[in-house]
This record gives sequence, structure tokens and C-alpha cells, in this order.
Amino acid sequence: MEQLVQARLQEILPSAGFYLQASPILLLLVGALAALLLGVFRADPEKPNFTSLGVAVVSLVAAAAMPLVLRGAAPAAHLGSGFLADGLSRFSFVVIALGTLFTLFSAALTEKGRQLLRPELVCLLMFSSAGLMVMTSSGEFLTFFTGLEITSVSLYVLVGYQRQDVKALEAALKYFLLGATAAAIILMGMALVYLHVGSLRWSDMGTLRLSPDAPFALMGMFLVLCGLAFKLAIAPFHSWAPDVYQASHSTLTGYMATLVKFSVALVVLRILGASVAQASSNLVLLFWVLGALSIAIGSTFGLVHNSVKRMLAYSSVANAGYFCLAFAALAANPSSVSAREALTAYAAVYTVLNLGAFAVLAWLEDGNNEDLLKEELSGLGSKSPFAALALTVFLFGLAGIPPAAGFFGKFMLINAAVSEGLTGLAILMVLFSVVSLFYYLSLMVEMWLKPASRNSIAVTASSDSGLHRLLIGTAVVVSLVIGVVGPRWASMLDYTVATEAPSVAIGVRSLHPTTATASSDPVDAVKKKALDTAAKTPRP
Repeated sequence: MEQLVQARLQEILPSAGFYLQASPILLLLVGALAALLLGVFRADPEKPNFTSLGVAVVSLVAAAAMPLVLRGAAPAAHLGSGFLADGLSRFSFVVIALGTLFTLFSAALTEKGRQLLRPELVCLLMFSSAGLMVMTSSGEFLTFFTGLEITSVSLYVLVGYQRQDVKALEAALKYFLLGATAAAIILMGMALVYLHVGSLRWSDMGTLRLSPDAPFALMGMFLVLCGLAFKLAIAPFHSWAPDVYQASHSTLTGYMATLVKFSVALVVLRILGASVAQASSNLVLLFWVLGALSIAIGSTFGLVHNSVKRMLAYSSVANAGYFCLAFAALAANPSSVSAREALTAYAAVYTVLNLGAFAVLAWLEDGNNEDLLKEELSGLGSKSPFAALALTVFLFGLAGIPPAAGFFGKFMLINAAVSEGLTGLAILMVLFSVVSLFYYLSLMVEMWLKPASRNSIAVTASSDSGLHRLLIGTAVVVSLVIGVVGPRWASMLDYTVATEAPSVAIGVRSLHPTTATASSDPVDAVKKKALDTAAKTPRP
């Protein structure tokens, strides 16, 4: 009995190494609470709080530095596989921390962004990032869902944070209703998967049979992936994206369009690569259909809109379809190294490009309408050559044209898909990339080839414009460097997944009638022995 208690305590109580490996998450949570408490002592809570911003910056810098310090540590699983300390987790921590830091700086360096820098916004943004880190480091469904809800609830509030804007409140309500529906779909899928496997750990799902003779298992995984497709804005689960992107402030839109998708993409990578031990033609077909539909809708619907944000929203829908090439390759071959490298490379490249593009839009929105139209960019090349050049680099990257970073990302996705026999989906991606190039080029024509008119935006020269140029210039340089030397981190990343020790982990108990086995859980053995003893004891 004492050994049983010790085993359970080792599983429930984390070791000292856990706190070191999970320090980025803990730093963000502590920093978020400290930033919120500092707002209590402000005389005017409606004004920007740069003290809270300073606390957030320190926490994010420390959170980005810790994974680099611990990069040589061996993969380890903690909290019953609720936290996986491996190379993929550390990579995601660095990207999420730096992306959040970029978002806060982008808001602090614009007039309209500074109006949002109150302690509650800083706190919500850091809580959201901590939730993303929990998602990317989770090894089972419950921890993942906890991180997903931490992020989702924070984003619901952030979208409607501009309370005086009716469109923002409408978008927040739409996002909340559809997001809650997606969460319910994921929960139902988790329940069906547990019904078949008897475990929520992804490492225990090698027995999950995704075939018509196991309908509950197939339906459960289908529901989980459809719920995640909503978070990625994959068609036909994309209807919320244009409205939410258009109504939110550009800095928050860039955050939602990049870091959230980056994190969910890594979660799908873990599920497909570490959980499903055998290839599934049904999942390949699902991702084939979702990818083709998303690429087609995102590439064509962007042609009919004049709003720059809505165009970038449909661009993000098309890019979510590009992710499906790697998902389908992983579903066909869960051990595919090229698919893992392509997904991590393109997810990070997409994050850099979109964060930079929305930072430029946030700068241009100062003194103008928050929803910029395409014709309002006319003459930008003569008014502000730096902003026009930076936006051109990011648009070239999203279109996949060298020397911007997007070319290598798309090339790796196509290579991974073709290597697994998904040539048709790869050809479809290339064809619709040419279609989407039209609305990218239409923005460049407005900026460089058309003269300024009375409808053109007025570029403001604020005291912080030099710092904002430095921030955007950093993203431009990173994009060009990746475009020249390639995403080398994708091949250097250690994709070894940490797993829980079998002696501590709970045995998997399949509830499928043809595969049911006796329980090996020591707790069940103790209960059975106690019941047998009670049954043999004579009653007085």
C-alpha cells in the first residue's frame, strides 16, 4: 500500500525539474497577475499603464530566454503527460513569447494602440499566451482543453475590448458563440475517443482504429479535428475570421491571426504524429477536402473585397489550407520527418510575416480609419516609402515569392505532400497561389503605381515613428534572412516526444468489446482485494 501511495504521489506531484521546464508558463502567469494588480494603484485606470507594460516585457523576455537555456535537456513528461518538456515545447515557448512581445511593442508605439494598453488588456494578453503554451506542451486532451479555454476566454474579451465600437462588440459576440460551439464539439470528440481507448493521453492512442467498423472512434477524432479547424479558420469553419479580423485593432488581429494558429498547428502535429500510430486513409481524405476547400475559398473570396483586413483574413484562410498539406502527409505517414519540418517551418514563417503586416497596418491606421480600404493605400510609396516597402516584403512572403520567407515554407509543404503521394493537393495549392497573387499585387499597385488622391491615407509622423520603424524593420530583416538562408531550425529541431514511464502511468483500458482486457491499475487491485475481504468477513 505504501508503494502504491508513493507511485501515485510521484505521478500527481511534479518533480523539481518540472518547475524549471515549465518556467515560461509560470513567468507569464505571475507577470499577468502582477500587471493587473499594478493597475489598482493607478489614479486614472482609463489611461495607458506603462508600469504594467514594463512588467509584461520583463516576463516575456525571461520566458523567451528560459527555453534557450534549457535546450539541451532530455525530453521528459510530467503530470501524467499533461506537460511534455521536449524540443517542440521549447520551440513554441520562444515563438509565443517573442510574438507576444512584438504585439505589445506594436501597440505601445501607435496612438490608438496606446489607448488599449491598460492593465487588464496586458493581463489578458499574457494569460492568452500562457494558455497557448499550455496547449503546445500538453500530451493529453484535458490539459490541452484547459489551455485552449484560457486562450479563448481571453480572446473573447480582447476582441470586444473597444466597448464604444459596435462592430467590435458584434464581432466578439459572434466569436464567442462560434468558439463555444467549437469547444463543445471538441469535448464531444474527446468523450468518444475516451469511450474507445479508455485514456486521454495521446501516446496511448495507438489502438485507436479510425475505420468504419469503429464508428465512435472515427467520429470522435473527426469532431476533435473539426473543432481545431475552427481555431485555424479552415473552410468551411472560417466564417468568423473576416468579421473578427476587421473589427479588432490591428495589433490584436495580428496576434489572433498568427500565434493562435501557430499553436493549434503544433497541437495537430502532436496528435497526428504521436498519437495515431498507424496511417489512416480517412484522415487523409478529411484533410484533402478541408485543404482544397480552404485554399479555394481563401484565394478567390479575397478578390472581391476592398477592405485590407478582410483581404488578409481570407489570405489567412488560404494559408490555413496550406497547413492541411502537412496534416494530410502526417495522416498518411505519422513518422514523416519532412511533414514535421514543413509544418514547424511554415507555422513560424507565417507568424513573422503576418505580425509584420498587421504592425504596418496599425501604424497606418493612426489618424485614419481603422478599417483601411485598398484605394486608401494609393500613393503610399511616395508618402511613406518605408511603410510601403515593408508591407511589400510581407505580401511577397505571403504569396511565396522569393527572397521573402514564404517561399521556403511553401516549398517544404509541397515537398512533404508529394513525398506521401498527395500530388493533387500540391498542384491545387500552386494553382490557387497564383490566384491569390492577384489581390496581393493589387495592393502593391495601389502603393507604388497609383498617385495619391483625396481618399488616400494621411501618414502621421509621431514622436515614436522611429521606434516603430525599428520594430517593423526587424520583422523585415528576419523575413529576408529566412528567405535567403532558409528555415534551418526546422531540420535542427528535436522531434522526440516525451512519454510517461509505464510503471507510473495508468494502464490503457479499451472499452471496445473485441479488445477489452483486464485492468492493470494497482488502485483497482487494492479495491478488489478490499471487497473480497469484506465479502468473506462474517456479519455479527
